[in-house]
Amino acid sequence: MNPNTPRLRFRLAAATIVAASVLAACGSSDTDEASGTADAATTATEAMTDEAMTEDSMVDEAMTEDSMVDEAMTEDSMTEDSMVDEAMTDEAMTDEAMALPAWQTIALTDVDGATFTLDDFHGTPVFVETFATWCPKCKEQLGATNAAAEQLGDQAVFIALSVETDLSSADVAEYAADNGFDAVRFAVMTPEALAAFVDGLGQSAANPPSTPKVVIDPMGHAGELVTGFESVDDIVAKVTGQG
Repeated sequence: MNPNTPRLRFRLAAATIVAASVLAACGSSDTDEASGTADAATTATEAMTDEAMTEDSMVDEAMTEDSMVDEAMTEDSMTEDSMVDEAMTDEAMTDEAMALPAWQTIALTDVDGATFTLDDFHGTPVFVETFATWCPKCKEQLGATNAAAEQLGDQAVFIALSVETDLSSADVAEYAADNGFDAVRFAVMTPEALAAFVDGLGQSAANPPSTPKVVIDPMGHAGELVTGFESVDDIVAKVTGQG
């Protein structure tokens, strides 16, 4: 307890004045009576001091309780802020998914008549290759791609997209069957799909002899378009993330 607090100083001063007045009034009394009066004044002063100390203790206790309330409010605020941050993170992930390039979200129809998008295969890597039925380099590359698809089985999805937008699905299905490409999913791109590929991946996506290929990882993130022949081992390593 700080004896210099304003309230305590006031009460001590008052007690001192009272004691002085009593002593002055009793100046003609004997020494013992004056001494007794002084003792009484001292006792009164001490009682007032104790009372002031008790009240100050109550103030200190109240301040401590206020500090505990403030601390609890701070913790609640931090928890709410964490929840807001988490919600913002989830929203950012949703925005990222919505921002996928058109070539990953545009509808495609395979030679069996099933409609899909390249964004439908979350959790599985996707190997995408564009080709033309008239292209000998494409046939060579598709041979290696089909072998890689057979090796990996359900671990990955392999898709071959014909840039011949005026070709029928039946013609592409026949091409795949004649060459034994039965582990790869074939489809014919629409003009809109081909334009989306060129816009998102570059002009090489529409140049079959350069054997353009791209890998989409299990999280839906696409790598860069790659051209040139790639062996079975090259494809397997790239699709499994080891290349």
